[in-house]
Amino acid sequence: MSKSDRWIAIVNPNAAGAKLEKDWPYIHKLLKESNIDVETKFTTHRYHAVELTVMAIREGYRHILSVGGDGTLHEVVNGIFMQKEIPVSEVTVAIIPAGSGNDWGRMYGVPSDYADAVKIVRNQKTILQDIGKITYTDSGVRSTQYMVNIAGVGLDASICKRCNHAKNKGQSSKFSYIKAAFAALIFRRSVHSEIIIDNRTLYNGKVFSIALGVGRYSGGGMKQLPDALCNDGLLNIMVAKDLPKIKFITHFKKLFSGGIYSIKEVLHDTFRHLEIKSDVDELIEVDGEIVGTTPMEMEVIPSALRVVVGQIER
Repeated sequence: MSKSDRWIAIVNPNAAGAKLEKDWPYIHKLLKESNIDVETKFTTHRYHAVELTVMAIREGYRHILSVGGDGTLHEVVNGIFMQKEIPVSEVTVAIIPAGSGNDWGRMYGVPSDYADAVKIVRNQKTILQDIGKITYTDSGVRSTQYMVNIAGVGLDASICKRCNHAKNKGQSSKFSYIKAAFAALIFRRSVHSEIIIDNRTLYNGKVFSIALGVGRYSGGGMKQLPDALCNDGLLNIMVAKDLPKIKFITHFKKLFSGGIYSIKEVLHDTFRHLEIKSDVDELIEVDGEIVGTTPMEMEVIPSALRVVVGQIER
């Protein structure tokens, strides 16, 4: 079998508090039993999955299996878009969710159960999903990354920063987001921002938090963009304006129930191109990873990435 027909698994052994390091032999056994021929590469540091993906495509692989959390998938996708060997459309991506969130897989019906996830890889049902291209500021330099799920500015990014700090200390759990959310809330102050979508001003005023994306879920099941569609050629935005902290606490359950748009201070829309300018530099997270600060731009790349899915939410 040629490399173009084989899968290469890019595995983050530190996912889920290093649990994946112990689980990988079992997952590998499931893959073999399902007649999925797979080569394995392990990540050792941040952005290593980007490097391994670029190298794998250069070596002839066209089927990439991301094994880890949403951060691992984010790096794999960025490696696919950064390589210059072949068109992105020639690569197929699948996941075995093994992180604390599985937010990307949640919308695509990819379960956290390893055996069930392997069945989806074996079935190889695919779609072409949209991707967000984000330009932002990193230490004074304009940089670009690609978003496969959701990005956030303001409170959302502050929460991710705290969650990632907890993960690095081995304190990841399904309650990490809630704990980080309330800790970030204490210190959050709304920042005056101008948000321009498709050459019109969506909002110009104080902003508490912003979510932008292709997917619906973030933070381990939080539904910030409940009506997002992965392949409609549009990106979604949710803006929480100058929201009182007590109101955030009162309506916190709506972040998980999908009722966030019912809050008076929340507005939402869709767009193809966006700009955000803030009075002070605001943190930006992309697929759960802190990348830099505003000012930022985002544009949609329609039907850009072929991904293996289960049952897609509509």
